[in-house]
Parts: sequence; C-alpha cells; structure tokens
Amino acid sequence: TQEAAFEVGRNLAVTPGEVVFENELIQLIQYQATTPQVAKRPLVMIPPCINKYYILDLQPENSFVAHAVGAGQTVFMVSWRNIDAAHAHFTWDDYLEKGVLVAQRIAREIAKSDRVNALGFCVGGTLLGAAPAVLAAKKDDTVASATFLTRMLDFSQPGQLGVFIDEPSVAAREAAIGRGGVMPGTQMDFVFSILRANDLVWPYVVNNYLRGTRPAAFDLLHWNADGTNLAGPM
Repeated sequence: TQEAAFEVGRNLAVTPGEVVFENELIQLIQYQATTPQVAKRPLVMIPPCINKYYILDLQPENSFVAHAVGAGQTVFMVSWRNIDAAHAHFTWDDYLEKGVLVAQRIAREIAKSDRVNALGFCVGGTLLGAAPAVLAAKKDDTVASATFLTRMLDFSQPGQLGVFIDEPSVAAREAAIGRGGVMPGTQMDFVFSILRANDLVWPYVVNNYLRGTRPAAFDLLHWNADGTNLAGPM
C-alpha cells in the first residue's frame, strides 16, 4: 500500500479519546462521548494482540469506534503492547489476566457499572471467549454480553491454517519460544499473506514490480502491515 497515504493520528485512529489505564501489557483507551446521553454499561473492545488496535478505528467514515460512540455507547479499547525481550515471558493466562480481565474491571469502575458488554476481534475474540469461562468458574457474571467478529473458538478444524500446524512445527516453536522469546509480527503477516497468495502477494508483484504502477491507498492493508510482536509462551 502507499505508506505515505495514511498516518495514525492524522487520518487513522482519530476518534477522540485518552488512555485511562496502563500496565506492562496494555493501555486502555476511553473514547469521548459525542451524544447528550450515553449508555451506563460500558462496551469494552478487545482487538487482536498480533495487530494494532486501530482495525476498529480506521478512517472516520469506516471507524467502528466512531459508529459505536455516535450510537451512545461508552466505549473502551484495549491497545496491546508490542512485545520485546523484556516481556517475552508472558503466557496466555497473562494476556487474559493483565489484558482482557483487567480492562473489563477498570471499565466497570470508571463507568460505575456492575457489568460490561464486550466485543472481540480475531484472536482478541478468542481471548474474549476464554475470559467469561474463567469468570464463570469464579461465579462471576460481570460480562453481560459478548460479541465476536471473525474469530475462532473451536480449533479442532483450523481450516487453511492447518497446513502450518503439525507435530514437528509445534515442537520446533515450543523449543524456540515456548519458555520465553518473541514471535515477530512479520512472521504472522507472512503466514496470512501466503494463505491468499493470489490476492495478497502476486497482484503486487505483477502490478508494482513488473508494471511499475503505484499500489493502491488502502487503509486496511496499511493496518495489516503494522503488526506487533507476540510473547512466545502465549
């Protein structure tokens, strides 16, 4: 995509808000209300931890955050840390405890609400699917509703991703980063691109490299190329 066409804070992720909480794994953003009345029960959005949060807040005309705020929702958003070596020990449980669950708790406290509505996208939705199960084991029903977008909960049939999942490849990952280490975001980008090579690889080789044409200005592809690192154990 045209890198200069988009910039976070200029024409991407421009819905007004502020960071109201942070820890070693997340920042929690609360967006400013734009309606005279707002819902008391907050909506907490959990984006994928392998990408930046602004998939849900692209340009103003296709920002889901702006839509939700405009509909009177009290909106909070998790922004995940881009993992480095100092935080490469985080596990799945850390992403739940320090990420999803703490975000829901802080949102409830700020909104003075006893429950939250939650929304999860991609692997953020997978984490969100695990969170109410953990809470249910503790007799906690503070999640009033959960909405899932393009996510997997049942991995017994992983679809095309199954081509990358077998015992040798899993063993290699566990040996390399299972107890600590970083999985680079560029590796995830590569995997998803080659799953749809006819759409996401070859047209750009032909049009940009062979024909010399400029790539399209596409906000979603700009976001897709702005990946984040993941803690190996997670």
